[in-house]
Amino acid sequence: MKINTRNFKVAIATSCMTMRELQKAGKLSSTTINRAKYDREYLPELKTVGKLARALGVSVEYLTEDVRE
Repeated sequence: MKINTRNFKVAIATSCMTMRELQKAGKLSSTTINRAKYDREYLPELKTVGKLARALGVSVEYLTEDVRE
């Protein structure tokens, strides 16, 4: 499951959170957040996607892209 980087950036902007606040709220590293924000090939664990979604107040579906192979 890939992160939809556009939706992720919109969710961050809408939440008015700084990266440090997102780090703290999601209990995630800055590396993880930066990869989710910029790396279109990043495949995070489901738990990580859940933490990001919860911290930003959005659904997992909003943050992800459906990748069918």
